[in-house]
Amino acid sequence: MKKYQENELLEIKEKTLHQQEKLKAKAFKNETKINRLLKLKTTRRRTKQIVALNEKNQMLSIRDKRLSEKLILIEKQTLSKENIFKKFGKWFKNIPYSKQLVIWGIIFLIPWLIGMLILFLPSFFQTIWWSFFEVAPEGRTLSFKFVGIENYKFLIQGYVIDSSRIFLSELVLFVQNLIIDLPIIIIFSILIAVLLNKKFKGHTIVKAIFFIPVIYNLTLINDTLTGGFGEYLTEQSTANILFVEQFTWFFLDLGLGQDLIEIVMNAVGRIFMIINLSGIQILIFIAAIQSIPEHLYEAAKIEGATKYEIFWKITIAMITPLILTAAIYTVIDSFARAPIFRFIKYATTSNKYGLAASISVLYFLINIAIIGLIYALMRKRVFYYED
Repeated sequence: MKKYQENELLEIKEKTLHQQEKLKAKAFKNETKINRLLKLKTTRRRTKQIVALNEKNQMLSIRDKRLSEKLILIEKQTLSKENIFKKFGKWFKNIPYSKQLVIWGIIFLIPWLIGMLILFLPSFFQTIWWSFFEVAPEGRTLSFKFVGIENYKFLIQGYVIDSSRIFLSELVLFVQNLIIDLPIIIIFSILIAVLLNKKFKGHTIVKAIFFIPVIYNLTLINDTLTGGFGEYLTEQSTANILFVEQFTWFFLDLGLGQDLIEIVMNAVGRIFMIINLSGIQILIFIAAIQSIPEHLYEAAKIEGATKYEIFWKITIAMITPLILTAAIYTVIDSFARAPIFRFIKYATTSNKYGLAASISVLYFLINIAIIGLIYALMRKRVFYYED
């Protein structure tokens, strides 16, 4: 290790003493502010200010201690020169923890930002541009004819494929099913996650069973169940159909509206699909529940809280950030399986690239609108625990 010369050590000592004086002055200023705030009436804002100032003083105290250690090394003439990595490490340790998290967040976002700038954004803006044109192949190039919003009008007014599939009707039906499926998937995933979090014989196998549809081809499974094997099941399920009809009449006798009954029975009819779409969400909620500190449950039990109160006040409250994440993931995952892709494929095979681009833009806008609505409804109900 390279050592400093005597004149260099004197310069470093002067700088270090000057830094210490600055730190002490800042700490004294913060203490004065804290004492002044303590004399005033207690409010939530002032409490936050006091906590923030105390945290700053703790950081200043740590930095002052490190400078004192540096002065001891200078006095002993054992202070060695540091490379750029050690200097960065010391600087990083001296900044507040919240800023350290921000820096790590930016570092982990760099690959995504590179991909976003190089791959996604150019294609995204090109798709928006194409949606206002009639784009068709012409030799080895593409011809562009400006049509304004005609592509969007055509989609809304009557874009039909396979003689019966109407774009607007399919899109509306898909959004309706998504609105019904989303809360069912989230509630089902939370309940299964709570059950699977309990230790019982074979709980690992049960977790694997719920995650199998995520690994295997869901389309293949659906084709199997709707093909020959599905027909066999249908022949054997006459009694089940009668039961569903009786169940429907039971709801009607209770005075529930026809619309509500249709929503419930529609969800029941797609229960296999709902279970298959819940694999990732179940794992997210299991991880969230297992990350809840045990001392919160212990404190609640000591205070005499019931299991019902613990579930709502601790478990649900602590996993609300992941509920928002799971809800957004469910929307994106559902759109990845949307029937809208059939219309895009049909348009591209028909060399109607401008029409395909307008479908993609419309799909993107609806996706963003639904995610924005979910975020707006849930963001005030999300609780972030700070240990």
